[in-house]
Amino acid sequence: MSSARLKQRIMCLSMLSLPYNTGLSLIKQAMLSISSATPGPKSKPMCLMLNLDDTFERKNEIAKAVEEELEKAMSAYGYEIVQTLIVDIEPDEHVKRAMNEINAAARLRMAATEKAEAGKILQIKRAEGEVESKYLSGLGIARQRQAIVDETIQH
Repeated sequence: MSSARLKQRIMCLSMLSLPYNTGLSLIKQAMLSISSATPGPKSKPMCLMLNLDDTFERKNEIAKAVEEELEKAMSAYGYEIVQTLIVDIEPDEHVKRAMNEINAAARLRMAATEKAEAGKILQIKRAEGEVESKYLSGLGIARQRQAIVDETIQH
């Protein structure tokens, strides 16, 4: 389990899987040297340059960068990092709640837009129906008047 601060100044936990090898002859040396090791120079973590969404999207790139850094650091002690897998990225509970609220708000906004669009279509259809009704009504009145005129001319 590893914790990191992201570009947005939020904390997130990462679950890593780090299978490694060490030669049988180097096991004792590896254990002794790693227990007396002093921390070396640190490079700027990749996660400080990413926002939360990028962290999820670029999980494989982050794992590769972690693997390269660990391989450099641990090879001196007889360890060979086989592979680095980021199993899970777990943002802080407040961040997860906020992300869910953002997604819910976006869906509500989309639903409101769709509902408004449906209302607009209903109004247009209703107006088209009224136009057709008035046209047919006017056509009926015009035929009545024509019939009256025709009747008057015949008499």
